[in-house]
Amino acid sequence: MPPLLHSPFINSKYRALEEGIFSLLSTSTSFNHILQIHARIFILGLHQNNFIATRLINLCSSTFSINHACLTFHHISYPTVGLWNTFIRTLSQNNLPIETLRTYTQMKKTQIPPDNFTFPFLLKACSVLSPSSPIGPAIHGEIIRTGFEFDPYIRNSLIDMYSKSGHLESAFFLFEGMTVRDVVTWNSMIAGCFRREDIGRGRELFDRMPERNVVSWNTVVSGYAHNGQALEALRLFRRMQSEGIPPNEVTLLSVISACAQAGAIETGKWVHRYIERSGIKLDVYLSNCLIDMYSKGGSLQDARKVFDAMDKRTVVSWNSMIAGFATHGCGEDAVLLFENMDRAGVEPNDITYIAILSACKHAGLIEEGRKYFKHMVEKHGTTPKVEHYGCMVDLLGRGGYLIEAHELIKNMPIPPDAGIWGALLDACRTHGNLELAEHAVACLLELEPCNAGNYVLLSNIYAARGLWEDVEQVRKKMKGRKVEKTPGSSSIEVESSIHEFVIGDRSHPRSNEIYEKLDDLAMQLKLAGYVPETDSVLHDICEEEKEHALNVHSEKLAIAFGLISTAPGMTLRVVKNLRVCKDCHSATKLISKIVRRKIIVRDRIRFHHFSDGRCSCKDFW
Repeated sequence: MPPLLHSPFINSKYRALEEGIFSLLSTSTSFNHILQIHARIFILGLHQNNFIATRLINLCSSTFSINHACLTFHHISYPTVGLWNTFIRTLSQNNLPIETLRTYTQMKKTQIPPDNFTFPFLLKACSVLSPSSPIGPAIHGEIIRTGFEFDPYIRNSLIDMYSKSGHLESAFFLFEGMTVRDVVTWNSMIAGCFRREDIGRGRELFDRMPERNVVSWNTVVSGYAHNGQALEALRLFRRMQSEGIPPNEVTLLSVISACAQAGAIETGKWVHRYIERSGIKLDVYLSNCLIDMYSKGGSLQDARKVFDAMDKRTVVSWNSMIAGFATHGCGEDAVLLFENMDRAGVEPNDITYIAILSACKHAGLIEEGRKYFKHMVEKHGTTPKVEHYGCMVDLLGRGGYLIEAHELIKNMPIPPDAGIWGALLDACRTHGNLELAEHAVACLLELEPCNAGNYVLLSNIYAARGLWEDVEQVRKKMKGRKVEKTPGSSSIEVESSIHEFVIGDRSHPRSNEIYEKLDDLAMQLKLAGYVPETDSVLHDICEEEKEHALNVHSEKLAIAFGLISTAPGMTLRVVKNLRVCKDCHSATKLISKIVRRKIIVRDRIRFHHFSDGRCSCKDFW
């Protein structure tokens, strides 16, 4: 290694020894090597040298040897402000906020004044504390007293701290008071808005930015994706491309996540090809994201290809693939993969068991579900959470074991949540148990008095049995409590663009063609013997109106649009925000046979693969 320029040891009588040790530290990459050099430092009597100690602590931080960093620091009798700052930074970067702040308190006691390098990492530590903690504002006060308030790096750190700890207005106050804002300042503020779900202000700031970098685009794309607005995330990604901003790995992770939410598999495939063409390393994080995207996009085959090609798999990889099999109703495949995971020596976690129990419930594998629920406690020592109980109640309820499901709820060591009572209520709808359904609804309304889905389920149970007066009472309760139903919507991807529909939608530019196709399908369905299932439609309208109401459901509009917009034989992929209704399920089975196409529908619960008049769920959903 060449000699050090502007050596910090230039006036030291041990200059040669110190420079030699410093050079050794500069080439160290392993903790064992660090230990050997540290031993040499003690032998040479250089353990009190602040420059060497600083380098040692930095190395310990990079090799995750935080305990040795602490030992090194506490052996220094008179640390300089630079060494204090290095140690504070090391603690903060290793997610040790309390230790970071405690070290700053010790620094103040030694009468060492902080400088502009001290505060940013203190503020980073404050950002992960409780929003009610007074420490962040107290550090802000010290910044003002020491005269560093207008340091741009510290100002950005303050904005980041306030936005992350939930004090968005304080962050805005600082932001608006800055005369000069760099791109980091804007990015911090935008990230804070999206983090606090203030999407409107975040987007307004993004649109106002005088200049943007890839981090700016990543912030808004990931912000929309994390806030459940996948379509807007994808629109922004396309705009990013049109403006010539090359995506990086962070962008791609967010876009793949948005594709998974929206079921935009064609865009997801383009991203996958882009990764391969660009020579970006397909690491475990990107691979896991791709597995999730392909599974949620309806292509288990592609998800499995990515999984099989992985050199290294984490428990997340196994969980994602098992969960993919679960939502597609491939229970036997999920069980086989779970057993392979066990043979590979990968320890399942609580998420693994949610995935495998979900697979059992979607495929009606009751005995397997009972076995795995028992194994998670007895074999792997995993304490069941409310989600595991929810899967078991759903599994047993779907299988007709309503009494066993109810007993499981009553014997739970933790309070059942709305999801568990909802699963029981849904099972009661399937099997016509009115008495237990009314009990489940009573429990549900205590937990979620404003959730329209609970009222709708009970209303459908009454409607199926012709109890129209009870249906009317449920609706009156909904009106009295100002409960509004979540509007059903369905989306379909055509030529990498997402088209979204709601019931009776006529806003699409090709609306006339869509409704012509719907009428054509309705005629062909009748010729094929299809009878609309109007039991749960409003009883005070005529049968013709009931049939029309069913014919314009959002998924049927999406299917009709797909049929007029794609080549014959192409698979249609529809994503619905609610559970597919019984009539649409029956109609789509027949449509798949009439048009000779595979139609994949992802609803709120699972996937339905319709082909040649049959569905992969075997009417078990």
